Amino acid sequence: MGARHTRLAAALAAAWEAEVVSARRMTGLAERMNDARVRARLMVLAAFCRAHASRLLARLAALGRGPLPVPPEEIDLDPDTVLELRREGAFARASAARYETTAEMARQHADLSSAWVCELNRTEEQDRARELLALAEGAMAAVRRESQAVAAPADS
Repeated sequence: MGARHTRLAAALAAAWEAEVVSARRMTGLAERMNDARVRARLMVLAAFCRAHASRLLARLAALGRGPLPVPPEEIDLDPDTVLELRREGAFARASAARYETTAEMARQHADLSSAWVCELNRTEEQDRARELLALAEGAMAAVRRESQAVAAPADS
């Protein structure tokens, strides 16, 4: 495996680790949610992250790489859920950009299977970013409504 192919494997391994961490973060966020629909949606997003990680691991195995060191089990989450949703949304956006770059690198190496996996993960990360940012915006609106409701009786 040449140096260029090694860079591709390193990019795929970094993406795998990011997906494993994101799956854990999404699960942690879901456990905080009171709304069952939001909790279920976050669990679905976590499942997508696990699917991304699985596809990446399959590509790494095809390239003769692995097993990979597993990231730590404990993931620190900020106590502010809205901030954490926004942070993970921004991370998903950045991941989508990295997948685009990695897909291009895979095409340059004539590894169309890895390119396809990266493109699929990229589009799903873009969707995940939009959904997380929308959830954060909805949560912020709910917090504003609650604070206005609490303040309104005091004004009367």
